[in-house]
Amino acid sequence: MAFDANDLSPHEHFVVERTNAGEIADFSAMGGPGGTKPAVRAGFLRKLLLGIDPSWTIRTPGVRIKGARIEGVLDLTDCSGEGLPALSLVECEIPEAVDISHARLARVSFANSRMSRLVAIEAEIDGELNLCGVAPFGAAETLTAKLRGVRIDGDLLARGAKFARAVDSDDDAVMLQGAEIAGNVMMDGGFEAFGCVWMQHAHIAGGLTCETATLLNRSEDTLGEALNAEGAEIGMVLMRKAKAEGLVRFSSARIARDFDISEGASLRNELGVALMLSNAEIGGQVFGDGAKIAGQLWLQSASIARNLDLRGAEVVHRTSLSGATYGRAVDATSMSVGGGLMLQGANVKGELFLADVRVDGYLAFGGGRYINPGAWAIRAPNARVGSNLTFTLPENGFAPHGQKTVIEGGCKLDRARIGGRLAWSALELRGPGPDGARGAVFSFADAVVDGAIEARALTTQQDAFIDAVGASCAALDDEVKAGWGAEHARLGLDGFNYGRIDSEGERWRARLGWLKRSRRDGEKFSPQPFAHAASTYARMGRREDARRVQLAQHDLRTLSGSAGPFTWVLSSLFGAIAGYGLAPIRVVRALALFLALGVAGVLVMNTQGALVTQDGRACNGAVEPTLYAIDVALPVIDLGQESRCAPGRTSRAELSPGVAVSETSDWRWFEGVALWRWAHALYAIIGAILTALAIVTFSGIMKPKDE
Repeated sequence: MAFDANDLSPHEHFVVERTNAGEIADFSAMGGPGGTKPAVRAGFLRKLLLGIDPSWTIRTPGVRIKGARIEGVLDLTDCSGEGLPALSLVECEIPEAVDISHARLARVSFANSRMSRLVAIEAEIDGELNLCGVAPFGAAETLTAKLRGVRIDGDLLARGAKFARAVDSDDDAVMLQGAEIAGNVMMDGGFEAFGCVWMQHAHIAGGLTCETATLLNRSEDTLGEALNAEGAEIGMVLMRKAKAEGLVRFSSARIARDFDISEGASLRNELGVALMLSNAEIGGQVFGDGAKIAGQLWLQSASIARNLDLRGAEVVHRTSLSGATYGRAVDATSMSVGGGLMLQGANVKGELFLADVRVDGYLAFGGGRYINPGAWAIRAPNARVGSNLTFTLPENGFAPHGQKTVIEGGCKLDRARIGGRLAWSALELRGPGPDGARGAVFSFADAVVDGAIEARALTTQQDAFIDAVGASCAALDDEVKAGWGAEHARLGLDGFNYGRIDSEGERWRARLGWLKRSRRDGEKFSPQPFAHAASTYARMGRREDARRVQLAQHDLRTLSGSAGPFTWVLSSLFGAIAGYGLAPIRVVRALALFLALGVAGVLVMNTQGALVTQDGRACNGAVEPTLYAIDVALPVIDLGQESRCAPGRTSRAELSPGVAVSETSDWRWFEGVALWRWAHALYAIIGAILTALAIVTFSGIMKPKDE
């Protein structure tokens, strides 16, 4: 409908009159047949707003029309100057575009109107921009808002609005790239966008609220973006109960306060990234408790000033829509968290990757399910945790997946630095593990724990492996039998250092069984875990327990480390006789038995007439049998017994004549006196050895020392 300034319609006269009076031109009750709205020409509105006719006075609060149909394109581009008055087109039908690019207006409202296209590139609005309840006009059902570089000194309100991009247009649903908004952006209350909402490098002093919003822009190649706020500066982000299909991007964004996707927010971009917070700076907390994320959660190098709360969250990243194989679900490489990282009750299917993460508070996994069979379910090498790292159930009992924590696959905490405790309880490890391992793997190799390691109620398969190689902690506070998995599950304890053992009611026998599990496939016995346990016991004043552990260590080393049968026999005799220099009672028993054997030998020789004096007579009472046995056995003591009598033959001796070596020789095998002389020499040699062992044992050379 062409505009003729000299031929205003009655409806346009009505607008002039109401505007002159500072009132709303309300056409709600003037609809025609079938609900047809009264028409007002866009050209008339342009002239009215520009003040071309001095008789058309616009009083505060501006031009306000309700329930009309705006005919034609409303073009206010470049109409800035001192600024235009407020424009409010409420519950109107606007079939064609509204373009206020580079214009300046006091305030703009299209609340509950039906529109097709809004363009406001680099427009300046001194108040709020109200798009609440706007929806597409006509059968095409497309509505786009092109607001790049817009400056709004108030709020941008879009509660309940519905935007949809056109298939054949370059415009997307909402485009706010580089916008500067002094207030809030309210895209909540049933807000819908079919197409991307662009906010790159926007500046929003207040909050971005998308609570209960629906953002749909998913594509088969996973590159479709539902919301793009890369590099934006925003006061806070609220997306509780929101639904997004496609990538939600906040990479490199700066958020002054909180980022909230809690209370069942659903972000879906299967096979791709669902939420990207890489390099984002968040001045408050991240709330994700109860969120459901189908796709990857990227947090690489993100900086969160306070807590990261993912309690009860679900993150699932499948590598195929039809399979049960998973990829990296959460990538938080080099992320820093000023408070705690809370994952209690989370359900993560895929790898939870926390390499080089920095958490100033605590890191809690209790009550969650971390599923990635055949691979690492949790991987946090080089993590730095200021307080405790726990796999224990929360104090409030929150465990939505049962009263336990489940890890299917492997958990790697290698080289982590933990400022408090490392604790697990009601933890179940399931296989298969990573790198072809049949059972689950739980590794904290080379980790440094400033507090205690608390190990309780760990359930594993027989072929699980718990790797503590090179790790250290201030104390070991564990349930030896229940806290380290199945009895035959392997442990890696080589180089595992603990300052003390605080386990209540702990006994050395149970600890010994724990130490004996310390073997890896293809490795020989390692004495270090036994030596360290013994030194820890000694340092705690439990020297008898230390001695028993060292005895077991030597026994195992004898079994596994002998160079051959001879050394094995010698080592075994050393252990049996003297407990490797650690068992005085064994030496005492061996000496007593040896002396008793010697006394018996003296008596038998004397009875057979094989013990004679230097002049060849029977010794009889010339020596005391016990003192004679001691004199022969102890080379360092001369009791004057051995010089009186020695093995020989008296005239009445009853000794074996032996077997002649040959008819021409006087040499004989097994001749009685010769046997006793050999027995005498052997007794002296063994006595010397036993004496040496006794000296080593009673001197304490082999006893465990404090480290």
